[in-house]
Amino acid sequence: MKVVGVATSDSRAYYSILSRLKETNLRFVSLTPSQATDEVHEPIITTKSELGLFSVVSIPIEELDENPLIMEGQILSKTLSENKRTILVGVDPGMRIGAVVFYGGTGLGSFTVNSIDSLLWKVVSVVRNIPHTGAVIKVGDGAPKLSRRIVRALVEQLPEARVEVVDERGTTIGRPRSKGLTKDQRAAASIAFRRGTGLKERPGARSSSPYARYPGA
Repeated sequence: MKVVGVATSDSRAYYSILSRLKETNLRFVSLTPSQATDEVHEPIITTKSELGLFSVVSIPIEELDENPLIMEGQILSKTLSENKRTILVGVDPGMRIGAVVFYGGTGLGSFTVNSIDSLLWKVVSVVRNIPHTGAVIKVGDGAPKLSRRIVRALVEQLPEARVEVVDERGTTIGRPRSKGLTKDQRAAASIAFRRGTGLKERPGARSSSPYARYPGA
């Protein structure tokens, strides 16, 4: 993507923007407001009061989430065409639940949690706060009972998302470009890019549950 520009005369806002951008994967350059009007960098991160200074796409820091992962997605949304604004989440259930988030083909971040509630809070925050045209969440099946509980919870909390179950055999090896990730997160990255099974009922199934096709649900 293009290099993000940071331009503001507000010193407090400037350091707030930089400290948060450093926690993302984005490349950025610091500019004075006058430099930003001459050099081509888009989008420009600035303040609400300075938005009118720039003719290119500008984003006020006040409208960006404090979570670096979500903030990065919000910034990227300004540079992506609508058909590429897809959120992809891979989840590796286990004693420690690993998760990796991709957006428009770019890795936004990863995290590891110890409970379904913590996983839900993070995934729901991502889906609800990053502009998107589609959201796909893939859950590994290596811990069947936990996997079913996670899927039920995701379907309930995010009915707009497509939730799939993935055969996670061999995912512990991880993806070749998943450096810096923990074992659980590497598995989650592999799960994210595997073909999953959508939660649809079998023909003639009596139950209306989206998990009806899975024994023991």
